[in-house]
Parts: sequence; structure tokens; C-alpha cells
Amino acid sequence: MSLPYNITPRKNPQNRQADSLYYAFAVSRGTITLEQLLDAICADTTLSRDEARMAVNRLFKKAEEYMSLGFNVHLGELGYMHVTMKSDGVAAPEDATANMITDIVPRFVFGRKIRKNIKEIPVERTTR
Repeated sequence: MSLPYNITPRKNPQNRQADSLYYAFAVSRGTITLEQLLDAICADTTLSRDEARMAVNRLFKKAEEYMSLGFNVHLGELGYMHVTMKSDGVAAPEDATANMITDIVPRFVFGRKIRKNIKEIPVERTTR
């Protein structure tokens, strides 16, 4: 299977007078739900749907718990989860408080093997 893409024209934000350039973007074939993913896991293993659901749910619940304590959660070749923060700046360190934090964002970084495999997927232009 190939990864579908299409093209779109975009203006240069620094030079609106310049001609548009065409850029590729990934096109989604749709959405795979948790239920569909569980069915696929069960088809490849001896796990029941309830066992697979419990394992997935516990994985993410425990990951959330550990990230809330400040840990990065490594999942082997899959990658790792961590938390980043955005904040307003202050002139002096003594002025820094928790109130300057404007956002706390959970992140997932895919492992090297997955990133490499995704980059090697053939692509195919689509009209969608």
C-alpha cells in the first residue's frame, strides 16, 4: 500500500506578491477507531478484546500518571511520551512563578525504527 498525497498552491507569507508554489500534503484515507485497532490486535494474538482493551487503557493511564510526576515514558522501539510547557517570560528569576505557565502539552515521539519505516513507504498522488 502507498501513502496518498495531493498538492496545493501556497503563497510565500514573506512575499505575497511572488507566485504561489505547489506543496505536497498527506491525504488521510479515513480514521481507524480504537475498536478497529482492538479487532486487529486480537486477530494477530491470543488476546480477547477485553484483554486488549484493558492493556491499552492501562498503558495510557499509567503513562499519564508517570508524566504527571515529571517522568518521560519510554516504550521501547515505539518511542516515548513526555510533557512540554509553554510560558510567558519574566525579566528576573525571582519573578518566575507557576502562573507564567500558559500551556502544558503531552507529546509522543515515535521511535527511530518507526520513523525510518514510515519514510520508506511509497507515496502515490491522489485527486482527493
